[in-house]
Amino acid sequence: MENKLRNIVFPITIVLLLTYFTYHIFQGQRGILAWIRLDKKLQEQEIVLSKLTQEKEKLEREAYLLRPDSLDIDLLEEKSRQLLNFAHSNEIVIQN
Repeated sequence: MENKLRNIVFPITIVLLLTYFTYHIFQGQRGILAWIRLDKKLQEQEIVLSKLTQEKEKLEREAYLLRPDSLDIDLLEEKSRQLLNFAHSNEIVIQN
C-alpha cells in the first residue's frame, strides 16, 4: 500500500511542479509575455527618443545661428517677426 501511494504521489508532484514552472515561464513578472510587452514599449520609446533627438538638434542649430559670434541675420529676422507677429503690408507670409 505504501509503495502504491509513493508511485502515485511522486508523478503528481512532478506534474504540479512542471505546471507551476511552465505557468511562470509565460505569465511571471519576468516571463516571456512580460518580455514581449517590455520589448514593444522599448521600441515605442526609441521612436519617441529619435523624434526628441531630432527636435533637440534642430533647436541647437537655431541657437547656434542666433549666437553673437555666428549670428544669422535672416534667422534673427524670421524669429523676431514670428515672436512679434509682424509683417509688412506688401509681404506674403508662409509659415511651416
